Amino acid sequence: MAKRSAKLLIVALIAAWVGVLLTAGDSPAQLYRYNDKNGNVVLTDNPPPGVAAEALEKDKALSAPPSEAAVPKDRPQPQAVRPAPPSRGVDKAKEEVDKTARDEAEKAAKEEAEKVAKAEADRETSRLMAEDEAKKQSERQRRLEEADRLEREAKKPIQPTQENIDRQMKLMQDAQRLREMP
Repeated sequence: MAKRSAKLLIVALIAAWVGVLLTAGDSPAQLYRYNDKNGNVVLTDNPPPGVAAEALEKDKALSAPPSEAAVPKDRPQPQAVRPAPPSRGVDKAKEEVDKTARDEAEKAAKEEAEKVAKAEADRETSRLMAEDEAKKQSERQRRLEEADRLEREAKKPIQPTQENIDRQMKLMQDAQRLREMP
């Protein structure tokens, strides 16, 4: 029982490790700041097209409003070229690390399952061998009891005729043969 709980603990730790690897590497997206049509400052990771948005560093996200806030509202806003947002796809290096971690976790889980299956097969083999050995012991005990019975029969007092003597010899030989059987 202790071996089984130790195996379950190992599997749980591996699963937790994979979970940490899959979630811990996320970094925050690039933030952009712009003023909406009501003059409110908006922070977003995906500004709408046609809006002059300023890319922010992490530390400066809540500092001074963007430079276009100083432009009067009655003048048309210049259409600034906004930098292309970063790729929405997962970083290739992180993807490779995640794939490697998943592969290792799957491999470890597969190996653990194989170990458990092998242990089960070994236990079943041991059980069958023990049953077989018990049957052999039982059969041997039965043969020894039969040999004892034949010897007792052969040692009973009889009339000394050739036929009775031959019968006693035959019983003793059968008893000896039963004792010598494996």
